[in-house]
Amino acid sequence: MEDLEAIRAAKRATRAAAREARDAVDPTERRLAAQALSHTLLALPELDSARIVLAFAALPTEIDPAHAVWRLRARGAAIAYPRIESPGILAIHLVGHELELVAGPFGLAQPSEHAPHAPRDAVDAVIMPGVAFDERGHRLGYGGGYYDRLIPTLHPDCLRIGIAFDEQILPEVPAETHDAPVHILVTPTRVIRIGVVAGN
Repeated sequence: MEDLEAIRAAKRATRAAAREARDAVDPTERRLAAQALSHTLLALPELDSARIVLAFAALPTEIDPAHAVWRLRARGAAIAYPRIESPGILAIHLVGHELELVAGPFGLAQPSEHAPHAPRDAVDAVIMPGVAFDERGHRLGYGGGYYDRLIPTLHPDCLRIGIAFDEQILPEVPAETHDAPVHILVTPTRVIRIGVVAGN
């Protein structure tokens, strides 16, 4: 049985250390890393046939996938973004341009509640942020459990892609049984394929 209190204490400590390492990335290096990451994301064959991709608007110190997201839309994919609907719960909305995003909680940019909902069972891929990852695909978020609740509501074949700076890849990330791992992890310098779902 999991020692839940020990795991959660380890998560808090890991989260604090990973955020410190991420936030210390030099701004120039941050921009170059985002460019490299976007190039690698666009080259993933798993995204070639994606019809709906769930993306996210990066916070200032997160690695920013915006260029890849724009290019995916130009290639014909519909782009959805999450919106905080209530504590711990994300809604998914289709967005035709990032200028449609509005200010949300925690400094996030998110869709308006009036934006059209994306059909959850039709989302082909999710580009997921995280505070830390490990090479087994474990992901450590901000502690709200938003993505851990969202992922089970999507189609079982939906591809989960975690993105991060290399500084956020750790030897081991503490995980609980309900934590949703990623199938592919992309950094500015590498692609780590942990497991690919049946439909991809």
